[in-house]
Amino acid sequence: MPNPIVVLKFGSSVLESHNDLPAAVLEIYREIRRGRRVVAVVSAFGERTDELLSSARNLFEKPDPSCLARLLETGEAEAAATLGLALDQAGVPAQVLDAGQIGLTTSEEFLDAEPLDFDIVRIHQKLLDTPVVVIPGFSGKLKNGAPALLGRGGSDLTALFLSRGLRAAECRLLKDVEGLLHVDSNGQLDHQTLYSRASYEDCLRVGGPLIQPKAVEFAARHNLRFRIARCGGSGGTQAGNFETRFETIEPNPRPTKVALGGLGTVGLGVFRWLKKLPLEFEVVGILVNDSQRQREVDVPASLLVSSVDELLSVNAELVIETIGGTGAASDLVNGARAAGCQVVSANKQLLALDPQLCQAVSQSDESLLAAASIGGSVPVLETIGTLTQRENIMAVRGIINGTCNFILDHVNAGLPFEEALQLAQDEGLAEADPHLDISGLDCVYKLALLASRAFGEVISVDQVSCQGIDQITDELLHQAYESDGQIKLVARARRTSDGIEARVGLEILDAHDLLFDCQLEANRLVVETEGHQQVVVNGTGAGRWPTTVAVVADAWQSRRFALKNSSQQENHLKAAGM
Repeated sequence: MPNPIVVLKFGSSVLESHNDLPAAVLEIYREIRRGRRVVAVVSAFGERTDELLSSARNLFEKPDPSCLARLLETGEAEAAATLGLALDQAGVPAQVLDAGQIGLTTSEEFLDAEPLDFDIVRIHQKLLDTPVVVIPGFSGKLKNGAPALLGRGGSDLTALFLSRGLRAAECRLLKDVEGLLHVDSNGQLDHQTLYSRASYEDCLRVGGPLIQPKAVEFAARHNLRFRIARCGGSGGTQAGNFETRFETIEPNPRPTKVALGGLGTVGLGVFRWLKKLPLEFEVVGILVNDSQRQREVDVPASLLVSSVDELLSVNAELVIETIGGTGAASDLVNGARAAGCQVVSANKQLLALDPQLCQAVSQSDESLLAAASIGGSVPVLETIGTLTQRENIMAVRGIINGTCNFILDHVNAGLPFEEALQLAQDEGLAEADPHLDISGLDCVYKLALLASRAFGEVISVDQVSCQGIDQITDELLHQAYESDGQIKLVARARRTSDGIEARVGLEILDAHDLLFDCQLEANRLVVETEGHQQVVVNGTGAGRWPTTVAVVADAWQSRRFALKNSSQQENHLKAAGM
């Protein structure tokens, strides 16, 4: 059965400028990690629509409605394409489709049309190819193919219209507030009282500019539930045919204080992403080898420390480790955990070699998040964790090193191994010392972690047999050529009557294999359950940004854990009269 669909609508208040793209990428990636397919509907950036409309009216006394509609739809088209580029850089597979490609037809008004129909099958087919489809809201097509706009609130209406047709599991309209706020007797917003549930009448009465009446009226006609929420939030307002309920909220929870270990390729990427999320995160310290060395201009020298003890003394709530290795990284991670800090790590070597940390990964311990340690932006651990809640996993098999896959693809195409390795280094995929990748050890560490999560017990690296791509032979290349196959480095683990079998090695795959067309730096994992279901996850597994987005997504998840636990503790205290 295909994964459920969620429709996310990113309004102009969320995407005010290109600087807001990271938050949108993380919200989409959050749903992928939950095992959902995403239809992302976007409005134009900020005031772009009003700017285009004002420009047209200043230039022309009576702008032709058809031409005006064509002009205004470019705002949403720009936002959709730019979000597609941001997702691609983050290693999240996505397709950008316009109204014509999804067959979104409307009534015969150029500037205030009603949606009539769209190609449901086409969107479902696209979501089988990639987990994300990005669609510009606000516009559709007349029967003759000319553009038509859906009027104010059109992007909300597009999201709800698509959600109904696709029978989505959820439609979430993302805004710049936590949800629909209560309006007091003086007509002022009460920023501490949120509608946890709101009727359609409530939405029409107090929604104001937050959600346009046209969209609410459509939802009411079709008894369609939806949620109004903030990016990264865990609650919001559920709208529908409900009895009204309120809840007290902290309108602007303070940012989570973050201590960052390492400022290399990934560490710097994480720092820059966190800077773009100032309401959620505040970096209060960064561990580097030499705190006196000149750094990038956007890294304040006041944040730099040169010892683990110094970093642990900055009173952070969350420690993010991107150092690598097992020396200082081990001191930082274990020191932070001993001090009660939440930890995010991308360090598969440390996690796989330390039995206690590996056990925390196997048990989905919320205090240690490690999604970035395997597969970059491919949600490997999350997918396995979700599946284990439903049934036993019998086997996992996949390509989990993008660098090796990149090299082997070029070797399969006839390039000598050393030249393919050099190309990977030139592309920034392989390190100057590529031993960890080409020996297969990187895959061994990753397989030990994902097998531990899949089978609920610690699988040590000593249990994983290994053959790296540095052991490729002319004989194997000849066999692959003769059979029209592809040589791949495959990691596999299986539950047997004698225990867990785990192996990393070179295999010749034929065109019918699910891993055959996993290309270049992509990763792919196939999970087989006890009920003989096969679940496949894909994405980019190498590079700064895919790893960065996984680390930051873990940081955001850690923040949600902390806020949820804080709220629960506060409620317990109130109930106890304290």
